[in-house]
Amino acid sequence: MNAGLGSLTFLKAQLLADALRAGTRYDEQLTLIGQGVAEAMDGFCDRKLAREEGAVLVCTADRIQVFAEHYPIETITSVHLKTDTTSGWVAQTSLVMNTNDDSGLIYWGSMIGPDYTQLKFTYTGGFWFDETEEGSDTLPAGATALPKDLQLAWVLQCRATWAAIDKLGKDIVNTGSSATKTVDPLTGIELLPQVVDILNGYSRYQII
Repeated sequence: MNAGLGSLTFLKAQLLADALRAGTRYDEQLTLIGQGVAEAMDGFCDRKLAREEGAVLVCTADRIQVFAEHYPIETITSVHLKTDTTSGWVAQTSLVMNTNDDSGLIYWGSMIGPDYTQLKFTYTGGFWFDETEEGSDTLPAGATALPKDLQLAWVLQCRATWAAIDKLGKDIVNTGSSATKTVDPLTGIELLPQVVDILNGYSRYQII
């Protein structure tokens, strides 16, 4: 199971004591934390870090290039142009002139139409990681493995988030269930400084 930037089994191995890893009691919470942290990292970096096959990017055609959300880019499988709703999406051939796979740049060199026309790219990109619980998957040809420091950042942030949760409900027991009970600790969690330091190396900066 994809728990963000690793499998649920991998995440449990990082966050739970040995005696708890075989159980399923905390699976839902851990999956939510893992996926939520991954989304927070995506938001900070202004990109989608995890690999996706068949990702779709739609943009206006009055430009010469666009940046994909998922990168490094592996392949662009199709390009379609829509000039109006009647014609719909029409397949294009030999439109893309070049790509910068490491920055997500897709370049076609000239404006295809006015601002109401659209281009749609279907592509595969992002960082690959093993989503199997057995850890038995292999890196696909052409894919880029998730960098170790990025996975470390994810684990560190997940660990901090997990530590902030009152897993046994002790705070509610101690303070009661009235309005005086403690505020959900997750609402105040921010990215750790060491996590931010790592993510700065993977952030996408665009001049708009």
